[in-house]
Amino acid sequence: MPDPADLSAVELLDAYRARALSPVEVTEAVIARIEAWEPRLKALYAYQPEAARAAAKASEMRWMKGEALPLDGVPGTIKENIATKGTPMPVGTAARDLVPMPEDAPVAARLREAGLVMLAKTTMPDYGMLSSGLSSFHELARNPWDLSKNPGGSSAGAGAAGAAGYGPLHIGTDIGGSIRLPAGWCGLVGLKPSFGRVP
Repeated sequence: MPDPADLSAVELLDAYRARALSPVEVTEAVIARIEAWEPRLKALYAYQPEAARAAAKASEMRWMKGEALPLDGVPGTIKENIATKGTPMPVGTAARDLVPMPEDAPVAARLREAGLVMLAKTTMPDYGMLSSGLSSFHELARNPWDLSKNPGGSSAGAGAAGAAGYGPLHIGTDIGGSIRLPAGWCGLVGLKPSFGRVP
């Protein structure tokens, strides 16, 4: 069987349903991948492996009880500029105060309700304004295919995380290419929903 960190969300859900894998095993595989690559990639912000482990354990219990949620146990990340309760949101810039967000943005809330195992936030450039990912707050993310290159932006960390196998789902934002550019530069599929479809 391939490394669980390399499986798609659909493959993971099928494996959980068949009891061939557990969310705990998969989360540990992804954490091992992050620990191996993150010192060089610099894709993550607010990485919380213990919170991810707790979420994976809760997911495993739901699967065992037959109460699985739509994305239960699938590991992923969310871009730093999408609010998550309790985590500061610098939007890529050193110019903002690091005040914990009072609540999840709708996208983050829906992902949690669906059972996603949230590993971390991902890095971005100042205010999402550069296609390179260059930030005055975050270290510059690197492209896993060639560490001398960056992964594109503004969803820079999401592109690097996706290409490195930090789980199958990475939520970004896109106005002028901020999902599409990192997807193209990192050899991934990126989806920009139509305006108004996702808050």
